[in-house]
Amino acid sequence: MDVAIYLRKSRAEEHESTRETLHRHRVVLMEYICAHDLTLLELYDEVASGESLYARPKMLELLQEVECGKYDAVLCMDIDRLGRGGMREQGIILDAFKYSGTKIITPEKTYDLADDLDEELTEFKTFLSRREYKLITKRLRRGLHQVIQSGGYVSNAPFGYRRVYLNKKPTLEIVEHEARFVRMMFDMYCDGIGCSTIASTINALGAVPRRSSRFGRTSIMHILRNPTFMGKVVWNRKKHIRKGVTEHAKHITIHQAPEAWTVVDGLHPPIIGAAQFEKAQQIAQSRYIPPSNSGVMKNSLAGLIRCKNCGKNMQRMLMHKGVAYLLCTTKNCCAGAKYAFVENALLQTLAAKLAKLQIERSSASQTSDTAQDHILAGLQRAQKKVLRQKETLHTLLEQGVYDANTYQERIGAITEQLAALEKKERSIQEVNTRTISENNPYFSKKIQNTLDAYTAADAAQKNKMLKSIITYIEYTKMKKTKPAEFQIEIHLRTAIP
Repeated sequence: MDVAIYLRKSRAEEHESTRETLHRHRVVLMEYICAHDLTLLELYDEVASGESLYARPKMLELLQEVECGKYDAVLCMDIDRLGRGGMREQGIILDAFKYSGTKIITPEKTYDLADDLDEELTEFKTFLSRREYKLITKRLRRGLHQVIQSGGYVSNAPFGYRRVYLNKKPTLEIVEHEARFVRMMFDMYCDGIGCSTIASTINALGAVPRRSSRFGRTSIMHILRNPTFMGKVVWNRKKHIRKGVTEHAKHITIHQAPEAWTVVDGLHPPIIGAAQFEKAQQIAQSRYIPPSNSGVMKNSLAGLIRCKNCGKNMQRMLMHKGVAYLLCTTKNCCAGAKYAFVENALLQTLAAKLAKLQIERSSASQTSDTAQDHILAGLQRAQKKVLRQKETLHTLLEQGVYDANTYQERIGAITEQLAALEKKERSIQEVNTRTISENNPYFSKKIQNTLDAYTAADAAQKNKMLKSIITYIEYTKMKKTKPAEFQIEIHLRTAIP
């Protein structure tokens, strides 16, 4: 019997290392294989939660092989190792084994899902494992909530802190060589200095963030708005939702309003005083709103328009009085412009390119028609000439000038010449027809459809339409110039999807 082994470390063995758990299970199952004279074809092992099927690549690979009938049975330590997901995911797993005739073997029992009793027993055991998983998750969440309410810090340590334990509770302690940069950020910001200048200053002084090579405007703002630095613990700022159960399911992050946050006094010492932190918040609220990912696209040029000087993508930002601007994120690079001005200039440029393409198409079509007439006329003259030679050849044969052998040679050559001329004529007609019918007409239609539907579409739809005809857009604007004195260069796609 050809079998496979599936190993997965679960939450129950958290006191053991991953290597110890998988090794112990592997030894037990290998002993079972040897004792029952089975043939092992493949071994799948992974460390993952049993809740989500599509977060386990090894399990997906195993199910694919099971559906193909590669194995007679799959060995695992227990039924719940195959998965503890919802009813839909458990159904996917059990159906794969049932309809392929593959058995599930554990050290205690062999399950044949073709048997009604085994199928019911398997469904009952998966139900119990799912219920057990929910209870474990509920206890973990309750324990996590209690730790947070008591001032413990359970997330990754922010810049300026490191994680430690105080009376068996997770908390933070100050890393002084990083904390001095945090104090500098708040001091400079409260003195009226912007985030971009602060980032440049502390980068020059040698500060290095935890997850990137340099500080930027956005990372500075995250620090300035983080209550952790005044000794608070904040939880429930984001809500995570995963739609569907497929491997392509979209993960959605919802940024909740401050009123929904859980904010308590932390066990860790503050780096910034409460008065200075509140002053920084007041300054931030009085300035423009920085870009944030709310899950709704607002920039129809996202991923399309880039600065011609530095090559970075331009960003849409709300400035004073809520007016949207298109800005380069590189300090002292090209000047920004009002977003509406750039969008209108783009539409005007597209309309001009459409008119040019239509003119070029008309001219090319006329030129192509004229060339086609000349080429076809020449081929027809050549064919008539060859046909006349063929008639003359018949006459010479009848008059006895050519014998039969000479006639056969000459008629063969003339026939080949005539076939070559006909083939060339067909080829030129096909090429000319294909050239006229592809690219330009369809390309012009795509641009026209985009211009017609642009006004009524939302930002996401506009972005999709523009990306179907444009590869990228280059933007440039000199400093101290008029608001509309900028240049954009559109690079259209060479092939239309």
